[in-house]
Amino acid sequence: MDDPSGGWAKAAKASAELGGKVVDAARDLGSFIAGPAAEVVGMVQDQLKVARFERRIRLMDRVDALMKERGMSGPTRQLTLAVGLPLLSYAAVEEDDNLQDRWATLLTNAADAGSGTEMRRAFVSMLADMTALDVKCLVAIATAPNAGNGTILTGKLPDCVEIDEQSEADAAMPTKDVAVSLGNLYRLGCITLGMTWGGWMHPATAAITPLGLAFVHACTAQQHVATP
Repeated sequence: MDDPSGGWAKAAKASAELGGKVVDAARDLGSFIAGPAAEVVGMVQDQLKVARFERRIRLMDRVDALMKERGMSGPTRQLTLAVGLPLLSYAAVEEDDNLQDRWATLLTNAADAGSGTEMRRAFVSMLADMTALDVKCLVAIATAPNAGNGTILTGKLPDCVEIDEQSEADAAMPTKDVAVSLGNLYRLGCITLGMTWGGWMHPATAAITPLGLAFVHACTAQQHVATP
Protein backbone atom coordinates (compact mmCIF):
# COMPACT_ATOMS: atom_id res chain seq x y z
CA MET A 1 0.00 0.00 0.00
CA ASP A 2 1.32 3.46 -0.92
CA ASP A 3 2.36 5.73 1.88
CA PRO A 4 -0.38 8.42 1.97
CA SER A 5 2.02 10.80 3.66
CA GLY A 6 4.34 10.63 0.67
CA GLY A 7 7.29 9.71 2.89
CA TRP A 8 6.92 12.71 5.16
CA ALA A 9 6.43 10.53 8.24
CA LYS A 10 9.71 8.74 7.61
CA ALA A 11 11.45 12.00 6.88
CA ALA A 12 10.11 13.54 10.07
CA LYS A 13 11.27 10.52 12.08
CA ALA A 14 14.73 10.65 10.52
CA SER A 15 14.92 14.39 11.18
CA ALA A 16 13.93 13.88 14.81
CA GLU A 17 16.56 11.16 15.25
CA LEU A 18 19.19 13.39 13.66
CA GLY A 19 18.18 16.27 15.90
CA GLY A 20 18.51 14.02 18.93
CA LYS A 21 22.00 13.01 17.90
CA VAL A 22 22.97 16.64 17.42
CA VAL A 23 21.76 17.47 20.93
CA ASP A 24 23.63 14.44 22.30
CA ALA A 25 26.83 15.53 20.55
CA ALA A 26 26.45 19.08 21.87
CA ARG A 27 25.85 17.79 25.39
CA ASP A 28 28.86 15.45 25.26
CA LEU A 29 31.19 18.10 23.86
CA GLY A 30 29.74 20.71 26.19
CA SER A 31 30.95 18.68 29.17
CA PHE A 32 34.50 19.76 28.29
CA ILE A 33 33.70 23.42 29.00
CA ALA A 34 33.28 25.04 32.39
CA GLY A 35 30.06 26.94 33.03
CA PRO A 36 26.30 26.44 33.57
CA ALA A 37 25.46 23.20 31.74
CA ALA A 38 22.33 24.41 29.94
CA GLU A 39 23.98 27.60 28.71
CA VAL A 40 27.15 25.82 27.62
CA VAL A 41 25.24 23.13 25.68
CA GLY A 42 23.19 25.83 23.95
CA MET A 43 26.32 27.73 22.92
CA VAL A 44 27.99 24.55 21.70
CA GLN A 45 24.91 23.71 19.62
CA ASP A 46 25.08 27.15 18.01
CA GLN A 47 28.78 26.67 17.22
CA LEU A 48 28.21 23.21 15.72
CA LYS A 49 25.31 24.18 13.44
CA VAL A 50 27.67 25.02 10.59
CA ALA A 51 29.52 21.69 10.82
CA ARG A 52 28.46 18.66 8.81
CA PHE A 53 26.85 16.08 11.07
CA GLU A 54 29.29 13.29 10.23
CA ARG A 55 32.27 15.51 11.10
CA ARG A 56 30.79 16.28 14.52
CA ILE A 57 30.18 12.61 15.20
CA ARG A 58 33.66 11.64 13.98
CA LEU A 59 35.19 14.22 16.32
CA MET A 60 33.30 12.87 19.32
CA ASP A 61 34.18 9.28 18.38
CA ARG A 62 37.89 10.17 18.20
CA VAL A 63 37.80 11.98 21.54
CA ASP A 64 35.94 9.06 23.14
CA ALA A 65 38.55 6.62 21.80
CA LEU A 66 41.44 8.73 23.10
CA MET A 67 39.86 9.03 26.54
CA LYS A 68 39.18 5.28 26.72
CA GLU A 69 42.85 4.61 25.93
CA ARG A 70 43.66 6.63 29.06
CA GLY A 71 40.98 4.99 31.18
CA MET A 72 38.93 8.19 31.29
CA SER A 73 35.13 8.22 31.29
CA GLY A 74 34.97 11.98 30.85
CA PRO A 75 36.98 15.19 31.20
CA THR A 76 38.97 15.62 34.42
CA ARG A 77 39.66 19.27 33.65
CA GLN A 78 37.32 21.74 31.96
CA LEU A 79 38.20 24.47 29.50
CA THR A 80 37.20 28.10 29.75
CA LEU A 81 34.59 29.36 27.29
CA ALA A 82 37.24 31.53 25.62
CA VAL A 83 39.25 28.41 24.75
CA GLY A 84 36.61 25.69 24.55
CA LEU A 85 34.11 27.25 22.14
CA PRO A 86 36.57 28.18 19.36
CA LEU A 87 38.36 24.84 19.80
CA LEU A 88 35.14 22.86 19.34
CA SER A 89 34.04 25.07 16.46
CA TYR A 90 37.27 24.59 14.49
CA ALA A 91 37.48 20.90 15.35
CA ALA A 92 33.94 20.13 14.22
CA VAL A 93 34.21 21.81 10.81
CA GLU A 94 37.64 20.36 9.95
CA GLU A 95 37.31 18.24 6.79
CA ASP A 96 40.81 16.72 6.83
CA ASP A 97 40.91 13.55 8.97
CA ASN A 98 44.54 14.01 10.00
CA LEU A 99 43.94 17.57 11.13
CA GLN A 100 40.73 16.63 12.92
CA ASP A 101 42.69 13.95 14.77
CA ARG A 102 45.06 16.70 15.95
CA TRP A 103 42.08 18.73 17.14
CA ALA A 104 40.71 15.68 18.96
CA THR A 105 44.08 15.13 20.65
CA LEU A 106 44.35 18.80 21.60
CA LEU A 107 40.87 18.65 23.13
CA THR A 108 41.61 15.41 24.99
CA ASN A 109 44.92 16.70 26.39
CA ALA A 110 43.26 19.94 27.45
CA ALA A 111 40.52 17.98 29.25
CA ASP A 112 42.95 15.54 30.90
CA ALA A 113 44.37 16.88 34.16
CA GLY A 114 47.06 14.20 33.99
CA SER A 115 48.30 15.01 30.49
CA GLY A 116 50.90 17.54 31.60
CA THR A 117 49.61 19.91 28.93
CA GLU A 118 49.35 23.62 29.61
CA MET A 119 46.39 24.68 27.49
CA ARG A 120 46.85 28.05 25.82
CA ARG A 121 44.30 29.88 23.70
CA ALA A 122 47.10 30.52 21.22
CA PHE A 123 47.28 26.79 20.44
CA VAL A 124 43.73 26.94 19.04
CA SER A 125 44.46 29.80 16.65
CA MET A 126 47.81 28.26 15.69
CA LEU A 127 46.29 24.92 14.68
CA ALA A 128 43.46 26.72 12.88
CA ASP A 129 46.09 28.49 10.74
CA MET A 130 47.90 25.27 9.76
CA THR A 131 47.49 22.85 6.88
CA ALA A 132 48.13 19.13 7.14
CA LEU A 133 51.55 19.71 5.51
CA ASP A 134 52.38 22.43 8.04
CA VAL A 135 51.66 20.03 10.91
CA LYS A 136 53.61 17.19 9.31
CA CYS A 137 56.67 19.41 8.82
CA LEU A 138 56.46 20.78 12.36
CA VAL A 139 56.16 17.35 13.96
CA ALA A 140 59.16 16.14 11.93
CA ILE A 141 61.25 19.08 13.15
CA ALA A 142 60.02 18.72 16.75
CA THR A 143 60.90 15.01 16.89
CA ALA A 144 64.41 15.38 15.45
CA PRO A 145 67.15 14.04 17.77
CA ASN A 146 68.50 17.55 18.35
CA ALA A 147 65.11 19.25 18.77
CA GLY A 148 65.54 22.28 21.00
CA ASN A 149 69.33 22.17 20.74
CA GLY A 150 70.19 22.65 17.09
CA THR A 151 69.07 23.10 13.50
CA ILE A 152 67.97 20.57 10.92
CA LEU A 153 68.19 20.49 7.14
CA THR A 154 64.80 20.92 5.49
CA GLY A 155 65.59 19.61 2.01
CA LYS A 156 63.84 16.26 2.59
CA LEU A 157 60.86 17.48 4.61
CA PRO A 158 58.24 16.35 5.35
CA ASP A 159 59.40 12.74 4.91
CA CYS A 160 62.50 13.04 7.06
CA VAL A 161 64.91 15.49 8.65
CA GLU A 162 68.67 15.52 8.36
CA ILE A 163 71.18 16.80 10.86
CA ASP A 164 74.37 17.95 9.21
CA GLU A 165 77.25 20.27 9.91
CA GLN A 166 77.54 21.46 6.33
CA SER A 167 77.35 25.14 5.51
CA GLU A 168 73.83 26.54 5.18
CA ALA A 169 74.81 27.94 1.81
CA ASP A 170 75.42 24.38 0.57
CA ALA A 171 72.24 22.87 2.03
CA ALA A 172 69.52 21.72 -0.35
CA MET A 173 66.43 23.90 -0.49
CA PRO A 174 63.02 22.40 0.35
CA THR A 175 60.27 22.09 -2.24
CA LYS A 176 58.11 25.13 -2.88
CA ASP A 177 55.18 23.72 -0.88
CA VAL A 178 57.41 22.89 2.08
CA ALA A 179 59.04 26.33 1.91
CA VAL A 180 55.58 27.92 2.14
CA SER A 181 54.75 25.70 5.13
CA LEU A 182 58.02 26.65 6.83
CA GLY A 183 57.23 30.31 6.24
CA ASN A 184 53.86 29.88 7.91
CA LEU A 185 55.37 27.99 10.86
CA TYR A 186 57.91 30.80 11.23
CA ARG A 187 55.08 33.37 11.16
CA LEU A 188 53.29 31.45 13.93
CA GLY A 189 56.43 31.43 16.07
CA CYS A 190 56.87 27.64 15.93
CA ILE A 191 60.28 27.60 14.24
CA THR A 192 63.23 29.78 13.36
CA LEU A 193 64.80 29.71 9.90
CA GLY A 194 68.39 30.07 8.79
CA MET A 195 69.78 33.40 7.59
CA THR A 196 72.28 34.19 4.86
CA TRP A 197 75.33 36.35 5.47
CA GLY A 198 73.43 39.15 3.79
CA GLY A 199 70.59 38.88 6.31
CA TRP A 200 68.11 37.12 4.02
CA MET A 201 65.98 34.28 5.32
CA HIS A 202 67.26 30.89 4.17
CA PRO A 203 64.67 28.08 4.60
CA ALA A 204 67.21 25.31 3.97
CA THR A 205 67.64 25.02 7.75
CA ALA A 206 65.19 25.33 10.63
CA ALA A 207 65.00 24.93 14.40
CA ILE A 208 62.05 24.38 16.71
CA THR A 209 61.18 27.10 19.25
CA PRO A 210 59.97 26.52 22.83
CA LEU A 211 56.50 27.59 21.69
CA GLY A 212 56.64 25.11 18.82
CA LEU A 213 57.64 22.28 21.15
CA ALA A 214 54.84 23.14 23.58
CA PHE A 215 52.32 23.23 20.73
CA VAL A 216 53.39 19.83 19.37
CA HIS A 217 53.23 18.41 22.89
CA ALA A 218 49.67 19.72 23.25
CA CYS A 219 48.59 18.13 19.96
CA THR A 220 50.27 14.76 20.55
CA ALA A 221 48.86 11.81 22.50
CA GLN A 222 50.43 11.84 25.96
CA GLN A 223 51.01 9.16 28.56
CA HIS A 224 48.25 9.70 31.10
CA VAL A 225 49.34 10.37 34.66
CA ALA A 226 46.71 9.75 37.30
CA THR A 227 45.84 12.78 39.39
CA PRO A 228 45.72 12.42 43.19
